[in-house]
Amino acid sequence: MIKRVFQLKSAASARLIFRCALTILSIIVLCGCYSLPLNPTYKGPQPRPPEMEIYYNRSPTFGDFQEQVLREDDDYQLKRITIQSDAGDIVIDYFKRPERSDSVVLVFPVLGGKPVIENYFADYFARYGFDTAIVHRDNDFKDPSKIDQIEELFRSNVIRDRYALDFFEKHYQKRKFGSFGISRGAINASITAGIDDRLKHNVLVLGGSDLVKMFEKSNQKRIKKYVNSVMAQKNITKAQFFASLQKSIKTDPKNFARYIDARNTLMILGVFDRTVPFKYGELLREQIGDPKTIYLMADHYLSLLYTQFFKLMPPGQKEFCLFPFDYVETEALAFYRSSMETRERTFKLVPYKLIGLPFDLIGRALRQIF
Repeated sequence: MIKRVFQLKSAASARLIFRCALTILSIIVLCGCYSLPLNPTYKGPQPRPPEMEIYYNRSPTFGDFQEQVLREDDDYQLKRITIQSDAGDIVIDYFKRPERSDSVVLVFPVLGGKPVIENYFADYFARYGFDTAIVHRDNDFKDPSKIDQIEELFRSNVIRDRYALDFFEKHYQKRKFGSFGISRGAINASITAGIDDRLKHNVLVLGGSDLVKMFEKSNQKRIKKYVNSVMAQKNITKAQFFASLQKSIKTDPKNFARYIDARNTLMILGVFDRTVPFKYGELLREQIGDPKTIYLMADHYLSLLYTQFFKLMPPGQKEFCLFPFDYVETEALAFYRSSMETRERTFKLVPYKLIGLPFDLIGRALRQIF
């Protein structure tokens, strides 16, 4: 019996030491962040040209739709919605909270395939008060044999996003639309938000502008493999490949960022990002109009350490995470509550702000100097 008590005490002490170590590590990591506020001279977004609406136009109505309940939860009901449209079937996972709301946050997929990262953030925001939805993507744009249709694939994605907005307006009476995107998701979100003014409340994480340059300068091995496959398939040089891509791609954040309202935008960038190179994240920020931006001292993948995406224990044990603070999620949540005027407060953001205050001042001073 005494031995059992000592074992329990030892286990409890080990857990306490582990949590303390993680907390100290987290504070150190958080101290590597700083933020810049919205440009005080910002006047507002530029008006959208009518020809843009023509290029991304869709039918006034979409076809039939089906809804299937995938899961019931205390916080939300997860539905799989399939909508027929002239842009193909549109599949949406809808995290619907029990109370009625006029807002929904679209969580944009990182890539095609299973939306693992997107599910985490959609679940998080749903548990904290927002209906959320994921509009699924297919993998066609990753197929080197479809390189000649890449602009049409990008254009179709925007049209499908707009059909999703139409659907939520008509069938769920949504009036306030937000977006959350990481990496490729942030790039897609910035495109759709620039084209459709209904997508007003946008959180863009690790995104960038100028697709062809990002494609060319990225250190991601999959992109290099894709480029090499197309070069071999078409028997062209790398210079010819990027020149051809530059001519064909119109659906690019650089063409639409100036139509996004910087006052309703939050950006989060990784200073050492080489997957979506940091300079193109800064370019997107400049093109939008210098919205509030948080800088993480991390690269593309290590930026996820500022979230609770990585679990050290099975689902349901959320306190055991590689990073014990949900920093990115909390900043995004506070942004949505403020931008959509829900009257809710995000008090758990206060310690982050207190820890980060001196580093904000240092970061802003250094930006002024350099």
